[in-house]
Amino acid sequence: MTMISAREFSEWLRNRFAEDEQGVCLTREDINQLTGRQSFSLGFVHDIHYELMQFDMAFVTDTSRENFYLVHLSKKSWRDQLERQYERELFCNVLPLDKSG
Repeated sequence: MTMISAREFSEWLRNRFAEDEQGVCLTREDINQLTGRQSFSLGFVHDIHYELMQFDMAFVTDTSRENFYLVHLSKKSWRDQLERQYERELFCNVLPLDKSG
């Protein structure tokens, strides 16, 4: 198997998992097997991440650099999310007044 580039691997990931809203997890061994590499650097991971960011996807690793995550990026603003959450909590915490008395 020929080693494939970060760009080729990012295309492969995107083509197979673009519709998977939850993303996927890969191990270091998975990436070695899929790319034909015996090892790879953090630069390789950064290059994959860079290629995928153009399509609102991210490729990140854990601190041990043994597990890698392909995730979809949200376009939802954190402020909008907090405001919606606040409105829901406020609405749920309002108790109806007893008008019979």
